Amino acid sequence: MRYSIIILNYNVKYFVDACLQTILKATHNKSVEIIVADNNSTDGSKAYLESKYSSIKFLWFPENSGFAKAYNQAVKVAQGTYVLLLNPDTLISEDLLEQLDNFISSHPDFGIIGGQMIDGTGHFLPESKRAIPTAIAVLSKLLGLYKKLNFYPFTAYYATHIHHNQTAKVDILTGAFMCLNKKVFLELNGLDEQFFMYGEDVDLSYRVLKSGRPNYYLSSAKIIHFKGESAGKSPDYYQNFYQSTLQFYRKHFQVRPWAEFVAGKLLKVWLWFRKQQKTSKLSRPVFEYIYFLGNEKEYRKIKEKYPSAHQISKFSAIDQFPALLIFDTETYKMSTIISWMVQLKNKPVFFRFYFPKNNIIIGSDSKDQLGKVQKVY
Repeated sequence: MRYSIIILNYNVKYFVDACLQTILKATHNKSVEIIVADNNSTDGSKAYLESKYSSIKFLWFPENSGFAKAYNQAVKVAQGTYVLLLNPDTLISEDLLEQLDNFISSHPDFGIIGGQMIDGTGHFLPESKRAIPTAIAVLSKLLGLYKKLNFYPFTAYYATHIHHNQTAKVDILTGAFMCLNKKVFLELNGLDEQFFMYGEDVDLSYRVLKSGRPNYYLSSAKIIHFKGESAGKSPDYYQNFYQSTLQFYRKHFQVRPWAEFVAGKLLKVWLWFRKQQKTSKLSRPVFEYIYFLGNEKEYRKIKEKYPSAHQISKFSAIDQFPALLIFDTETYKMSTIISWMVQLKNKPVFFRFYFPKNNIIIGSDSKDQLGKVQKVY
């Protein structure tokens, strides 16, 4: 067995469903096993997923023990030489494994390979590649300074010295997409279970570097990541981010008590100011024009759901905005869809992904907004 692809689910069965459909296309006739580890979901995931995917290995955990512990248990039972860890809210391109195979053959000493993540609007996700989170880098991320001070060290957090279409060595990769040798994972005792949700990927990336193995950002390995479906950004997000970063520093570096005290106080003040600000809820856009890229049979189904929808044969046929573009994932390859999204990302076009096998439509209109799932009957 060459690859074990492992997905962790917690109450996002429809996104797991969509993810699995893209994985099955990418792994057809390949030496791959697929494992879904479930952290005690309460949304009916077990009955829903087991009835649809008899060839997939499911691990149903009796409690939610966190990201790290679930993945560690899944890797222990995995049979593949390499493990590919994926978030459930991802869709992968059909050539993903070929991209990984080609890179591994020429870089056998690799530690972790990550790829280029695109959000639901077609924009590049900067967390696809990161640097070691120094104090200045973390402060820049929290305060958004990297958006205004476009120079090092303020831009270090997202390794912006590497273009998103450039393959290169990086320090830190995200747990949403990590490929590594199972032996290396076990040799380093896997993910540190002291981290419940945030920071375990940073910690593992850093330990891989310390072991003498380089980590790589592989720009040609592309996936869509609907960032936020597994957790969502709650008001406690930044507090948890700070705690996990502090935990990482306590583990690997010397943290002076006065610096920790000052950082904690500054964070509390900053969080207080954020709570005082009037936060405007992200509203879902109103779509005046709806287009469908797919075959005639599926178009008839979409027409029942969206009576004003127009069938088109190419995305350049969109001539009225703001528009909603629905992709038929059975008609078009995910790699093609990703390419079209990138080309349209700066236009007032929003995207949905239609999966005819299970009659679901998913999508996300912002990297900071939870996605939407619709049933097509």
